[in-house]
Amino acid sequence: MDLLWFLRDTRYFFIQLVSDVVSGGCTIAGVCLLSANFKNFSGMNQNEILFMMGYSLFIDGIYMVFFIGNNTGMVSRIIGRGQLDHIMIQPVPIWTELLAQGFSPVSGSPMLIFGMALTYYGAGRSEMPINAFMILLFLFYSTCSIVIVLSFIYLLSCLAFYAPAAAEEIASVGKDLFSTIKTYPLGNMRGFQKHIFLTIIPVGLCAWFPSTLLINAGKYGTKAVFVPEALYLPATAAAFLIIAIITFKKGMKHYETYGSPRYSGFGHR
Repeated sequence: MDLLWFLRDTRYFFIQLVSDVVSGGCTIAGVCLLSANFKNFSGMNQNEILFMMGYSLFIDGIYMVFFIGNNTGMVSRIIGRGQLDHIMIQPVPIWTELLAQGFSPVSGSPMLIFGMALTYYGAGRSEMPINAFMILLFLFYSTCSIVIVLSFIYLLSCLAFYAPAAAEEIASVGKDLFSTIKTYPLGNMRGFQKHIFLTIIPVGLCAWFPSTLLINAGKYGTKAVFVPEALYLPATAAAFLIIAIITFKKGMKHYETYGSPRYSGFGHR
């Protein structure tokens, strides 16, 4: 875990935490300002926008708490730098090692707490009921969203098995795609572009779409949950997860055969 970082260099640690919070605030500021000046911005009022922003930051917080450490969430760096061997020699499955080394509860928690607070505030402003059912539904949709984010990143990262030098940083490109676009509501977007953001590049499934489902569930109750539209999010998450697992296993077979070309007679890289 990352407690040692806090104890070893407290000043730098707090600078990093403040930077993360400021970065998260700046990410949502643009959309919030637009919603304040335009009524029903992209089909959502200002309070619903706040709730969606909170959901978005909550997803970022989950990512930072469970996957930011040791490049678990940027696995193309591990593959591209030839560091996968360091994980494979451990007497545990690869997924267990990745989850263990990615857990960063100290440095990742501020973003998660910020997201929880903004979500709660947005839900209150939107007059959404806060009960056990809504909390469980929120956690379920959040799990689906983070599965989609990680599956998409790992799918891109599989390119590093075949082109380690060129694709070493491709995971950060995928993560930035979600960070920069997922905070924009897609309600008024029409046609091909909207379908792209809900399928091939599923940024809309990590803030706008689940927030819309939760808002509808708050307004109409369980009858808004058990409908085909509400099943699309978990179905897509399952599909991305299965494709990512199959693709990653195929990349692992290639790695087992050819290893990492980043090694040389002088050692790693």
